[in-house]
Amino acid sequence: MKTIIIATDFSASALNAARYAASLSKQLHAKQILLYHSYELPVATEIPFPENRDAHILHEKSITSLNNVKTAISDLCAEDTAIEIFTDDSPIIMGLEQLSKQYPDPFVVIGITGKSRGLTALIGSNTISIVKSVSMPILVIPNESSYTTIKNMVLSCDLKEVNETSPVNTIKSFMHALNTRLLLLNVDHNESAHFNPDRIIEQYNLHKLWDNETPEYHYTDNPDVALGIMEFAKQYASGIVIIVAKTYGFFEGLFHKSMTRKLALNTQLPLLILKEVHQKVHQ
Repeated sequence: MKTIIIATDFSASALNAARYAASLSKQLHAKQILLYHSYELPVATEIPFPENRDAHILHEKSITSLNNVKTAISDLCAEDTAIEIFTDDSPIIMGLEQLSKQYPDPFVVIGITGKSRGLTALIGSNTISIVKSVSMPILVIPNESSYTTIKNMVLSCDLKEVNETSPVNTIKSFMHALNTRLLLLNVDHNESAHFNPDRIIEQYNLHKLWDNETPEYHYTDNPDVALGIMEFAKQYASGIVIIVAKTYGFFEGLFHKSMTRKLALNTQLPLLILKEVHQKVHQ
């Protein structure tokens, strides 16, 4: 993963995420860090809005603030990691996607805080839209997170359509760049009561996808999937929890009732959120 795009609104959570990402860039051997801020202007109304003047002011303020963030994180990066700043009035999703097309192997870093009832503290209400719409991997940094060398990553597996939906190549890219160990975890409860023969096929597919990487396979019983993941992650001193965002209803409930919201509210661990893909296992 050569390019880290840090989306910032200059809040304390955003600065913490930037510091984390800068420290992580060393372990990833990232080539560049892009600091990005969108100062999207209000939609035009019947009331005259001095757009040109205000846009210029916002642009200059954004440049100053981005340079302040750059100064704050420079010492945390490797000497050969370039830090660039970008700001414009594009909608943030559009701005991030445009940057992703200009630089190789990008992923986005954003910060959150569990103190906000709606869990939309960073970049306001756009947080949900970023996770829903941005095609790149997204690393979500809780406000309480502080960087330590990542030795283990936990991948939560639900054993459903494993061979079709696992973003294997992206996960392997992170694994290899970080030189870390992958722990594959399935959390279930009272499995014997709802045993499905397809589960055996999914386990087979899981091994076909991952055995070449010599991961560890773990199965744990917990009625609360999110709690089961976090207890496991703490037990094995994992640095990142990987969640594959399934399309069926995932985003609509992301910050309300879903497992991911529970994870984000109750952990100090970063969450790497990936989109599902369609990839068959060759048998």
